[in-house]
Amino acid sequence: MAKILIIDIETAPNIAYVWGAWKQNIGQNQWKQKAHIMSFAAKWLGEEGVFYEENRTSDDSRIVKTMFDLLDEADIAVAHNGRKFDFPTIIGRGLVHGYAPPSPYHVVDTLDTARREFRFTNNTLANLTQELGILEKGGHKKFPGFELWLECLRGNEEAWDEMREYNIRDVEALEELYLRLLPFMKSHPNVVRGEKEGVFCPKCGSDNIQWRGYYYTKAGMCYKRFQCMDCGGWGRVRHSEKDIRHDGRNAT
Repeated sequence: MAKILIIDIETAPNIAYVWGAWKQNIGQNQWKQKAHIMSFAAKWLGEEGVFYEENRTSDDSRIVKTMFDLLDEADIAVAHNGRKFDFPTIIGRGLVHGYAPPSPYHVVDTLDTARREFRFTNNTLANLTQELGILEKGGHKKFPGFELWLECLRGNEEAWDEMREYNIRDVEALEELYLRLLPFMKSHPNVVRGEKEGVFCPKCGSDNIQWRGYYYTKAGMCYKRFQCMDCGGWGRVRHSEKDIRHDGRNAT
């Protein structure tokens, strides 16, 4: 079975000298501090326990190395807006620190799925978990909004405690969201490794399947299809029936 990593990162803001609040064109010598990774939470799908690590300086080499090691173990990595934010940020920071890339892994982005397959009010992790009635993501209690990041940068211990709770809660909510969206993901990587014999759900690996008719391609090929009774996803066998015409259908 594929090893699936659920991950969420939190980054510090960029800090620069500016003369206004709107449409600033910031020159290279106006930067005071570039963004870095402040913390991350991660867990292996279906396993107990959450990895959490924080970084209280602008040097995020240690925390990035930890994430590279986790990605190196993963076959599939899941994040919300991961394709455009989390993974480019992690890998970019690794490049800054001179790390070799982790072994190849497939990216699954729950934000991409939400945008492509559904029409929710909005596709934030907070809204999706609320609308779907699953574990709600973390919230800022004592330090609302940007204040949490600001107080963490100031070294406030209570703020860091809240950041830890917020980050861990997010990755737990993300795991539940991923499992809810999983059967609707049309291009999800096959989680079944080659050594297993038999027919298994390509999305979750279960053999608790029910045969349900045939899948017909535009080229006229015919495949037996099935639905997984555990995750609800659909799949089909790898090899086609000899000829679509055996049941009287015409090729399309």
